[in-house]
Amino acid sequence: MRQFFTLGFWMSLLALAGLTLGLVALTRDDEPEVAEITDTGPEAREIDLIGMVFLAQADPGFAIVDGRTEGNIQIRVDGFRFMNIMSGTPGENRCGALDELAGCAVVADLLGEAVLWFSIVPLSPRNLVDLPGPATLRAGARLQLQNGWLVDRATIVDRECPEDTSSLTEFVERFGEEATTVYSLDEQRVIRVQCSDDVVATTTP
Repeated sequence: MRQFFTLGFWMSLLALAGLTLGLVALTRDDEPEVAEITDTGPEAREIDLIGMVFLAQADPGFAIVDGRTEGNIQIRVDGFRFMNIMSGTPGENRCGALDELAGCAVVADLLGEAVLWFSIVPLSPRNLVDLPGPATLRAGARLQLQNGWLVDRATIVDRECPEDTSSLTEFVERFGEEATTVYSLDEQRVIRVQCSDDVVATTTP
């Protein structure tokens, strides 16, 4: 019982306590700071569907005013699927060929079958859609674009640019802000990134 009160015993306890506190502090230092990895650009938006607009049928007087629909519109994505966009849904139309067969594509954030948000964009030949440049590589073969959209990407994304890059990460860091991201409707993922015309022009002999 006398050993409990010896100086050596108390020194051992203090050393053990100090070691424990040091390990806790070290562990906390290894944890990522949320504030440092939070995106500072546009708000991230999960994109659940990018599909061809085969046919669009809207209510009389349908319009998009201040970023919301006035009236309902139904979009046929393929021979079996319809997308019903209800009045008041946030969205935008950036395609001038909505009345043409397969002239546009629709980008949508969905909750089940309900459309939370949508964007109608031009459709390029070979079922390709030109999207804003890449901003950040995400886990799970995802890519965040400059406008915040989160889309799927191929395991190997082609990089088209007169200036060589060793990886997609380097391409994003050097050219992403002004680049174009190419999404394939057939593969349902990003397949290519391209340098802007300005970069091509300055590097072409």
